[in-house]
Amino acid sequence: MNALALLALVVPAASPDDGSPQPWFTVGPLVSVSRRQEEAAWGMGVESTLNLAMHNNRMGSFRSGALGVFGQGQWMEGDHARLCGGVQGTFLIFGLETGVAYETATAARRATTSLHLAPFLGFVYGSVGVRFSVPLENARDLSGRLPYGREVGLTLTLKKPFSPML
Repeated sequence: MNALALLALVVPAASPDDGSPQPWFTVGPLVSVSRRQEEAAWGMGVESTLNLAMHNNRMGSFRSGALGVFGQGQWMEGDHARLCGGVQGTFLIFGLETGVAYETATAARRATTSLHLAPFLGFVYGSVGVRFSVPLENARDLSGRLPYGREVGLTLTLKKPFSPML
């Protein structure tokens, strides 16, 4: 019985009767804890994914890989927003997000655009990953505020899949 429950977490939403892979959409909460230089930050928000290109292996409806787009919105440390989007690919339970993140300004920091890279382990109902963000510039603004620095973080998502989407 436990093996069937575990299998249900790994196998994506059902395909149509002809066995062809279908696009699927997921949405749900996103929680993160990250570290920049000497400071730690937490964030809460939402993530959505639209997987468009899938590949079935010979096991029928089991999807071995997918390629799509993702979007994230988080409220960080209660004082600024982090928005992120890009391309996401998965193979079995292994995945990788690449994209661009934008963090809004605060009294202490200037708005910052960063490159986003996040390997993750994904399941139908969520994922656990590590994200890396590297700012595209590090100069002070006119008021002397520095941008947010490099980030390494741990992310956790819970997602509700919707399939077929299109």
